[in-house]
Amino acid sequence: MKRIVIATDGSAGAREAVEYGLDLARSGHASATVVYVRQARRPLVGDRFYQREISEELRNADDAADHALRIAGELGVEIDVEILEGDPAAQIIELARLRDADLIVLGSRNRGPLVAALLGSVSNDVVTHADRPVLVTHASDDRRRALVTA
Repeated sequence: MKRIVIATDGSAGAREAVEYGLDLARSGHASATVVYVRQARRPLVGDRFYQREISEELRNADDAADHALRIAGELGVEIDVEILEGDPAAQIIELARLRDADLIVLGSRNRGPLVAALLGSVSNDVVTHADRPVLVTHASDDRRRALVTA
C-alpha cells in the first residue's frame, strides 16, 4: 500500500476514521491524504449570514486538519491535507483517483437507515461509486468496527 485517502468532516466519527486510517498508513508504511470537503452553497442575495457560515466551516476544516496533522506526527506518517468544495462523495472519489490511492477511509455518522435515505449518506455514495477499496469505520460503545468493501 502506497497511499490512503482519509475523509473527514470534523465529527467524532470522522476523527476516529482519521486515527484508524493513519494507524493503517503507519503499519502499511503508506502516506496519507486527509480531505475535508465543504459542500458548496449558494448565497442568497444580501445574505448576511453566508460569510459567517463559510468562516465557521473553514474553522471546522482547520480543526479537522490540525487533528490529523497532530495524529500523523505522533505516528510518524507522511501526510498532506486537502480542503475542497463540492459534492463530498464525488470530491473524495476524484481525489483518490488523482492521488492513485490504494484505499479510501471514512467514518459513518450512524444516523440510521431512515435519515440516510432522506438526507443521503456520503459513506454510502463513496462505497457505491468508488473504483477502489473503501473502509468505513463505525464507532459503537467505544469500540471500533470496520466494514471493508472492495
